[in-house]
Amino acid sequence: MARNRKILVVEDNADQLHSLMILLRLMGHEVDFATTGQSAIERARRLRPDVVLLDIGLPGMDGFEVARQLHAEHGRGLRIIAVTAYGTERDRRESREAGCELHLVKPADPRFIESLLG
Repeated sequence: MARNRKILVVEDNADQLHSLMILLRLMGHEVDFATTGQSAIERARRLRPDVVLLDIGLPGMDGFEVARQLHAEHGRGLRIIAVTAYGTERDRRESREAGCELHLVKPADPRFIESLLG
């Protein structure tokens, strides 16, 4: 049985955010969200998530910078998974360099996301 996780979803598209939050809650996880990079940093301080599902194309501070700041504050033990429409090799390299464990291109397979959280 999968361990329930505290998950922070960082997504600026309301429909995608809502869908992912419903899915994760149905899986039994505790879920919070942020719609901007700065609010993600602030929410992570309060929530202390196990996993961050992070969009890269955010208004203002992009997901690469969010990942760098989250790791600076919370250490490399924080799992950050990019879930984004940005799918070039350069995007994947930048997300790795920023500290993302994985780089999933939208729409990500819900069964695969569930397997990552188990």
